[in-house]
Amino acid sequence: MKKKHFVIATVFLCVINITALATFSYNRWIRPKSMDMQQESFEPLQILRSEVRLTPQQMERMQGRRLSFEREIASLSEKMQEAKNSLVKETRKPSPDLDRIDAIIEEYSRLQASIQKETMRNLFKDRELLTPQQQEKYFSLFEDHMRGTGRRQRARGRGRGGPRWRKESQQDERIRK
Repeated sequence: MKKKHFVIATVFLCVINITALATFSYNRWIRPKSMDMQQESFEPLQILRSEVRLTPQQMERMQGRRLSFEREIASLSEKMQEAKNSLVKETRKPSPDLDRIDAIIEEYSRLQASIQKETMRNLFKDRELLTPQQQEKYFSLFEDHMRGTGRRQRARGRGRGGPRWRKESQQDERIRK
């Protein structure tokens, strides 16, 4: 009897953690765009334009690719939301089916992996448009983003210019050298 309760509690806590991570990821990276999606969609390109020094031709080609990419991701994001809803529904049942929960989690993970793969493919498609100098800056920005040291992440409560920020910036510089 105790083992059964322990398993149910463990599964329940795992589901809560996965749901929390999924919600955070969704709100952070995947959230559906508002009605002016096209303008919001190109904001990161404006940053790239200034940081990487994109030419007008490069900007135009990247904008076209970005809209196509975001349409693909939106479809996968909707399916992820459906999986999360199914997971919540299943956990609310008096006798949740653990096999069904496992299947939903596996589907969600598959969708998330698909989004990450598409993101990487898009990244390498963008690289084809860039000069070697632009590629260096582009991947430097990507590296900062992945490590959480990019401009957007620092602005989210980490305190730009504070001691922790300075320490992380110094570590990043040492790693790059």
